Amino acid sequence: MSNRRGAVRLMGCVLAAATVLACGCNIAAPVAYAITGPGKVKKVTSLDEERSYVIFIDDPSSKVASRRLRGEIATTAQDALLKRGVVKNMIDGRSAFTAASGERYGERLSVQEIGQSVKADVVIYALLTQFTLGEEIGTFRPSATLQVKLIESSTGDRIWPPDVETMYPLVVSMPQRPGMVPSTVSELQKAQQELADYSGLALAQMFYDVEVNRSNRRP
Repeated sequence: MSNRRGAVRLMGCVLAAATVLACGCNIAAPVAYAITGPGKVKKVTSLDEERSYVIFIDDPSSKVASRRLRGEIATTAQDALLKRGVVKNMIDGRSAFTAASGERYGERLSVQEIGQSVKADVVIYALLTQFTLGEEIGTFRPSATLQVKLIESSTGDRIWPPDVETMYPLVVSMPQRPGMVPSTVSELQKAQQELADYSGLALAQMFYDVEVNRSNRRP
């Protein structure tokens, strides 16, 4: 495993675990924790390997610079789920984007409609609420936040989380690298690509246990 993939794996499993705290206005606040040694990070919920799934990364506020990055998050996540054998039937997330782009008369399709249009049993819906390389000029602290839920395509009912007022907050934060602030367009694009990969892997790791050991810890 390359250093880059090793870092992606570690940060995905470290930050895929969060605790949902509901406040009065029904906004979920994530609490992330760090892994200090070898061990296992447990999945937050299970998927039914016999059902078909599609991942839809929603970004109504345009948090990412391009649709390609949204596609990268979905592709990385679906590839990881298939590779680990978590599910057997993953419908390409790009088909969900295509369905959403054909929204009728300016009205957004529901998650249920998107799932039905691509013939998926379940939609893994992830609302992108943050995707940034740094909150301040001159800083390089790539991070992303996705609010996740599972929706039954046939009925539109929520499968998970059970609380209909909240979604699961997935917080992804890449390691800080002093002196690595992107200074060219190509460096900026590369950094955004890395963050998309981190986010996709972290999304997938919500649904399977991950062993953390010395071989996949970042030096």
